[in-house]
Amino acid sequence: MSKPIVLIVEDDSIARFVFKKLITRLEFTPYEATNGQEGLDMMDKHPEITHVFLDLNMPVLDGYGFLHYLNSGDKYKNLCIYITSVSDEQEFVNTVRQRNINVSNVRGYNKKPFDMAQLTQSLLYNDPSVTAETK
Repeated sequence: MSKPIVLIVEDDSIARFVFKKLITRLEFTPYEATNGQEGLDMMDKHPEITHVFLDLNMPVLDGYGFLHYLNSGDKYKNLCIYITSVSDEQEFVNTVRQRNINVSNVRGYNKKPFDMAQLTQSLLYNDPSVTAETK
């Protein structure tokens, strides 16, 4: 089994840099997008992407719009998404419920500022698609 390929959808350049360093250190392949629309474009260009770190508050297309589009069909049902936001997790839950957004492939919620150990553990151990062969 191949190692995860991770898309970072984040408008903050420092956060993208931190994610990219983590992903590279884990020897995973990183891709970057500065907003949800660029993220969707990147998903079309690179269907091999298996994981997404998704910010919620971005210009052009926010994380909620990204989730809504991505989960409107079955094409990305096996994608592992990790929400990364300054917003409280309960606010996220309320918003997706209100907007009727499918979040079945959201594997975790990481509040900024990030705990790098938690992010690493999320990628390595809480994701059923990552096996001993990919670690």
